[in-house]
Amino acid sequence: MLTLLETLLIGAGAVLGLLAIVEAVALVGVHKSFLATVILGQDNRTSTSKTFIFMWTLLVGWALTSLLIAGEIINTHSCVNMKRAIKACMAQKDQIGLMQIGWHNFLAAGLSGSYLVLLGVPAAAGVAAKAITQTKADAGTLIKSTASGKQSTASRIAQIFSADDQTTDIGDFQYVIFNLITAVYFVAEFVKPSTQGLPAIPNTLLGLTSVSAALYVGKKAAARSQPRITGVFPSILRAGETATIIGNGLTGDPTQPRPATGISEPQVTIDGKPVPAGDVKTDQTVADRLTFTVPGDLVSPGTQTPISGTIQVMSADGYISPGYSVQLA
Repeated sequence: MLTLLETLLIGAGAVLGLLAIVEAVALVGVHKSFLATVILGQDNRTSTSKTFIFMWTLLVGWALTSLLIAGEIINTHSCVNMKRAIKACMAQKDQIGLMQIGWHNFLAAGLSGSYLVLLGVPAAAGVAAKAITQTKADAGTLIKSTASGKQSTASRIAQIFSADDQTTDIGDFQYVIFNLITAVYFVAEFVKPSTQGLPAIPNTLLGLTSVSAALYVGKKAAARSQPRITGVFPSILRAGETATIIGNGLTGDPTQPRPATGISEPQVTIDGKPVPAGDVKTDQTVADRLTFTVPGDLVSPGTQTPISGTIQVMSADGYISPGYSVQLA
């Protein structure tokens, strides 16, 4: 006769076996690892929302499989069939018997609304975050770089709560912490069988996971991209001549309200010296293209050969681009 531990292990094995089959089919059919791509975004980084959708799917799947084994495969214990006997089952701490009662109660009552929240909120957050990111990327207001090269397990884990620049993202970190706490509570309660089947999730934990998911999505909506310069023409900037800057996010994010930066148009600096605002023009026909007149005080009089300099753009959102190397004459 199976014990509680054996039942839980068989349930876990069944879920992992199904994953192994799906992984094998994916590798043979589409030549891509299912287990890798299921939690990776298009930028080849570990997706926070996908990770927790996957985690809750596995945990709830493991719990239901274990209940199914106890309720349908193992012989029904005598204490399950009568109400008085059920009390005896509880008094005797017949754990498999309690799981069998829990399975039948689960079938009769259906899935609790708390699990619709646990499964639905990460999924909704993932869909919303993806839609926001894709919309911003298509509009050119968000620059998404792709992680390249082989990455260690530690870096993959760190990406769950990190921004693209590898700094810790407090919104993602909060989302991770509250979901992990709720997951630990779920496992700890489920391995102590009761007559209710799946353990009840306290409203406090549900509230924390829901609020952190809302913050996670809101952060995606509010995020603005740092402008980036991809080219400056001509290659040598000469005093009094017109130059052109092209890049991404140079003119700001038109979908977001302007912050109180005191500026309404992009600003250009060369070696820290601002180009007069009237000399910087925004190209109305091509997005993220600026033209400006090169100031005359960038190079000391008598300089015979071009010298190296750095050009930067501050968008109307108040974000400053990384320095871009240019030649000054």
